[in-house]
Amino acid sequence: MTDVAAGYAAQLKAEQRELPVATASAARWPKGRTITSASPFATEAGAQAEGARLAAFYAFPMVEDVAIVTGARADLQGRCIAADCTRLDYKPGDLVFVIEARELDNNTTALTVLKRLGA
Repeated sequence: MTDVAAGYAAQLKAEQRELPVATASAARWPKGRTITSASPFATEAGAQAEGARLAAFYAFPMVEDVAIVTGARADLQGRCIAADCTRLDYKPGDLVFVIEARELDNNTTALTVLKRLGA
């Protein structure tokens, strides 16, 4: 067992802080959504960087699609991948975020994905 420094242990036990992240999209869509994300970042700079990444992803409207891919691909859940699905009008290299990967009995996987529009 490794000892944790007293200061770091206190930080881990402390109340969570909210750190607002300003983005250009906030001015474009002032009545947009508010996103709360708990993260394990030890520094404010790390939390700000993660907040900026999330704000950039959610800055545009999104569409949810389901694509069927060959093979057992549950490993894709929670990942951002480059999609190439002509049925969904995706171009090679379009990025999507896989929010669910459900393996089916016929050696395929149904991927529920989020794709940003107007990015």
